[in-house]
Amino acid sequence: MSSLMLTIREGMRYRGRGGHWSWIFHRLAGLGVLAFLVIHTWETAMANYNPTIYEFAIAIFKHPAFGVGEIGLMAALLFHAFNGIRITILDFKPELWKYQKQSVTIVWTLFVVVFVPLGIYMFISMVNHCSEVGAAACWAFPTYGG
Repeated sequence: MSSLMLTIREGMRYRGRGGHWSWIFHRLAGLGVLAFLVIHTWETAMANYNPTIYEFAIAIFKHPAFGVGEIGLMAALLFHAFNGIRITILDFKPELWKYQKQSVTIVWTLFVVVFVPLGIYMFISMVNHCSEVGAAACWAFPTYGG
């Protein structure tokens, strides 16, 4: 939680352009990936400790809201990776910091070029899944039976 508060506080204080937005989105994407890893670790652990809760969690994760969340997770992973590579290159070659604006533009362009087709594919797969199982079954939340 302190990382989120730090991101919010520093995001309000710093007034940059592309580097500012990259800094904010890099932190938020990292927090999103961390949240996914915590949830995934908990859910997988339940397979051994409480299989009923595990099956319930898997049933919930099939809801379209989690499908949209998976698309967001893919966006977070891609941006965090591309921007992390940019930061690493600039840290190892400090003389390249004068090209930060261009490097930010490259990262955002690469992100859009890679993410848009993947996001569309993931969304179409989610819609196809809902059409196969039926809209009522797709949008209904399961009930816990344990």
